[in-house]
Amino acid sequence: MTYEYKLPALGDGVTGKITEILVQPGDTVSKEQIVVIVGTDKVDAEMPVDADGTVEEILVKVGDDVGEGTPILRLKSSATTTAAYGPQAPAPETPPAQPTPVEPKSAPAPAAPAPVVAVQSSASGPLRTSPLARKRAKELGIDLADVRPHNGSDRISYKDVVDFVKRKMDTAGGSTAPGAAPAHKALPNFDKFGATERQAQSRIGVVTADNMVYAFNAIPHAWISEKADITRLEQLRQQYKDQVKAAGGSLTTTAILTKAVTAVLRKMPQFNASYDPEKREVVFKKFYNIGIAVDTPRGLLVPVIRNVDQKSLTEISVELTELSTRTRDGKNKLEDLEGGTFSISNIGGIGGTNMISIVNWPEVAILSITAAHHEPVWNGSSFEPRLMMPMTIGWDHRVINGADAARFLQQLKAILEEPFLGWL
Repeated sequence: MTYEYKLPALGDGVTGKITEILVQPGDTVSKEQIVVIVGTDKVDAEMPVDADGTVEEILVKVGDDVGEGTPILRLKSSATTTAAYGPQAPAPETPPAQPTPVEPKSAPAPAAPAPVVAVQSSASGPLRTSPLARKRAKELGIDLADVRPHNGSDRISYKDVVDFVKRKMDTAGGSTAPGAAPAHKALPNFDKFGATERQAQSRIGVVTADNMVYAFNAIPHAWISEKADITRLEQLRQQYKDQVKAAGGSLTTTAILTKAVTAVLRKMPQFNASYDPEKREVVFKKFYNIGIAVDTPRGLLVPVIRNVDQKSLTEISVELTELSTRTRDGKNKLEDLEGGTFSISNIGGIGGTNMISIVNWPEVAILSITAAHHEPVWNGSSFEPRLMMPMTIGWDHRVINGADAARFLQQLKAILEEPFLGWL
């Protein structure tokens, strides 16, 4: 019998591209064998087949956009194996559930669950939308009645929703028709001035660029800076770094900041929140997952240390060391990069005197750190050299005001200058 292997869920609404196909027609595969690698905006996911059999046909090619439910390959399998996985009927794009249909404008909502539902009408009949498209549109506050499918299709796909958002950003909120001209200007012809070379942006680079444009346009940003005297903190770090190293970690300034920031977040929960523009509500999170920006050969990624409030500084240091190494080596899992509530970007090891960062949506704040330098500081009777670390917080002005941002930095500064305060 023939069994069609469909792509399982990559994550909550996550899609990707086929980057490698590891089998070919005629190959014999066994259950749990990796058959394709799917690149998402965060990880390269190895996808195992869920049945034994012989590959009859590959249904995708490298570069194809795929998501949950996409047919990947057909297997010729025994009746026993096939029966274990049920009848070979086309599977819906998401697991059977009671979907929440979008209110139709010219047709009544369907009475029973279905893989797609009508949301608007066209000259050729009612338009339908996939569950993933509905889910993403709801997350982004998009009215599906404004979205038009490509190539005259009668079905709105997840990609149609994403493209709609991109066009809206490109036109600064203006026309979003598929043929609308972008607001940005075309580049001049540089070749007339001299030799040039074009290089395609990496997949992560493209996704990062899109996310940054979205975040910068969706969030009303503001920033404020401060300096913390970390002279004593650095002495303590040097004193205890070997103890942490013996446990398998590295006692870095970033690890210390992760713990210190969490102490402030517990006192100022508006910085550990998200904003829901559709409901005009602030979502306060009762967990503390700190994202740490990591520079990798593939681009900037932000792995997350979860439940920081429940971990010691040594545990955080060990986890941060492992997580950063795994991220730079491209071995991180999708869950490593999900669920962040606040982000830290520390480029102090490279240099810089100040940095203002874009808030990592859907978070509402980000802390940026640059290189610490010795500066003369007046102690009341004379100047003395002190190690001063610049730090800047960027925030979403819909949730946080400037006075609270200043208080946040003052509380963080106090903890860094007197670590005992982080325990009070």
